[in-house]
Amino acid sequence: MAGRRGYAKLKNDFYLNGKVKELRVVCPSAVGAFVFAIAYCSDNLTDGRIPDRDLRYVLGVTDEEINALCKVELLEPDGNSGYVIHDYTEHNSRRDQVEKSRERNAENYRKRRFNRDSTATHRDESELNRTKHKNTRTQEHLPDSKSPNPPTGADADRQPVREPSSDEAAQFRQFWSLYPNHDYPDAAVREFKRVLRRTGTERVNLVALLQGAQMLRDEQRDPRYIPAASRWLHDGGWKNKPKPRARQPDRQASRAQQNQDANAALIARYVQEEIPQIPRKEIPVC
Repeated sequence: MAGRRGYAKLKNDFYLNGKVKELRVVCPSAVGAFVFAIAYCSDNLTDGRIPDRDLRYVLGVTDEEINALCKVELLEPDGNSGYVIHDYTEHNSRRDQVEKSRERNAENYRKRRFNRDSTATHRDESELNRTKHKNTRTQEHLPDSKSPNPPTGADADRQPVREPSSDEAAQFRQFWSLYPNHDYPDAAVREFKRVLRRTGTERVNLVALLQGAQMLRDEQRDPRYIPAASRWLHDGGWKNKPKPRARQPDRQASRAQQNQDANAALIARYVQEEIPQIPRKEIPVC
């Protein structure tokens, strides 16, 4: 049997039907056999037809019950070693109706899934566009008389997050190029894949990982004091708030110190030149 999920139908006034009342007097068990036959036809989409063999050996209907059902015309012989349930298709769906309904439901499901996936893709793209570096501007975005200047000084290390790739290996290369600590790359690859394969409420967007890696890069700390990527991924490091950037040597102060040292050396030389030379007194040789 097909085992299709569904329901057979009986009219609400089934218990008032004259044929059913007669069965209750003549052969009460035939009422149950009739309900079994309706359920069988609905489950197997036979449009109310049931073979004699199935009626007897699948449903266990007796000769007495079959004769009683035929006598009140709830069952009718089909002339092909089987029976037809009287008025079955007036109250229950035909095979072609059920199959069309299945196709319609499947098509609606595909449309809903497509729309849901399209919405999710659009949302991810919008999020990516919002998170691009605010200073990233291409030539066509600038006035004709100006050209983009390359970043200088400390801002040279703050590169915008590139658009994520759909290839898993390429995605990791993007992440790895941003993350400062390159210890234990194999462990990092495994943890990276595990994090991206999370589903449901634990799903992690690639953009969040790239932003987190860029945040660590912008802090400009010694990579030795940054956790290995595998540990950072395992602990959800992309959720951390940015720390103050590491203090860089003051280049201007270093130049001033050099000037000060040079001036001190020059002054010392001038002082040395201004001191009068005391003539050496010659000692007579005896």
